[in-house]
Amino acid sequence: MMPKIDKSGRFCSPRAARELALLIVYAACLEGSDPIRLFERRVNSRREPGYEFNKASLLEYNHMSFGGPPVTTGSAEEADELMRNDEEESAIEAEVLSAPPKLVYSKLLLRFTRKLLVAVVDKWDNHVCIIDKVIPPNWKPAGRILELSILHLAMSEITVLGTRHQIVINEAVDLAKRFCDGAAPRIINGCLRTFVRDLEGTARTEAKQEVSSEEKLPLKALRLSVHLVRRAIGY
Repeated sequence: MMPKIDKSGRFCSPRAARELALLIVYAACLEGSDPIRLFERRVNSRREPGYEFNKASLLEYNHMSFGGPPVTTGSAEEADELMRNDEEESAIEAEVLSAPPKLVYSKLLLRFTRKLLVAVVDKWDNHVCIIDKVIPPNWKPAGRILELSILHLAMSEITVLGTRHQIVINEAVDLAKRFCDGAAPRIINGCLRTFVRDLEGTARTEAKQEVSSEEKLPLKALRLSVHLVRRAIGY
């Protein structure tokens, strides 16, 4: 298992890069701006005078903190303790996600995040059409910006960066568990598996067509050779 932070005290796990990319894509959709420019603006933003970031919060930040079903407690004390823990986690999350990226993420992760965003922008129009086909009819895109951002991010990483689809699907489902509600993780899992199946089916069809074309070439060449020989001997 990869370490959570590197020697400089910054996140170095790909999970953190995908999370950052998702937040950038989501914010760009809300603003109607370009994700790459928004990312670069955040990375290059100057810190306010007197700003201090507590790096210890990175060790306490939990990428795998999922909402899950409602929790029942047996006493008021348990409920208060649960509330305090939630408030502490929310405060840590707010501090980490609002901090300048250069203080939180390693240089390698920032480069990876940018690659993800470039892939999303490059494939956006194409994947909009695909998403329209694979999402359930009762999913209204206008109200599913976060879920659709996860789909765009995952599809682009598979098609452009070539990451193994099982890794990408697992990561997308975990992002949905962390940031979305209800049946989103299950639906996103199904959408991506349909996308991968169709992608593999298209690849197999293209491969067969290439093999078929290659098989026809020698026959064409043979006919041409026979024709030339016949002309040479005046037959």
